[in-house]
Amino acid sequence: MEKFNQTIVKFSRFLQLLTIVAIALLGICLVIVLFISLFALGNQLLTFNLTDDYFRVLDEVIVFFLFFEFAAMIISALKHNGHISVNFLMSLGITALLRGLIASHGSSSEIVLYALAILLLIIGMVILNRFIK
Repeated sequence: MEKFNQTIVKFSRFLQLLTIVAIALLGICLVIVLFISLFALGNQLLTFNLTDDYFRVLDEVIVFFLFFEFAAMIISALKHNGHISVNFLMSLGITALLRGLIASHGSSSEIVLYALAILLLIIGMVILNRFIK
């Protein structure tokens, strides 16, 4: 039975190492996509004139920061051996909703829903930090 337990421990360590390597490879791919997006954004800003649709440029900036947040999440996961804290994920959700609120092209009800979602996430973070930790 002891030999079986040692085999299970070795196998779980191998799987954890495999997960960390996969996260690192994903991070490398994401950095490449981040620079491609930055290059496309730079080209779009250099050729931008007043007759172009500025919403398209704003959407490109938002996509760039989305890739940037994913890279930050992967860095956080690598620092903590593949684990990501709930606070970090909630703060990513808040920034994503804020980004959506800034780029919102919809109705006023859509803006109110974004604001309510941000408020709920902030309340959830306060409850998590105050009562659960």
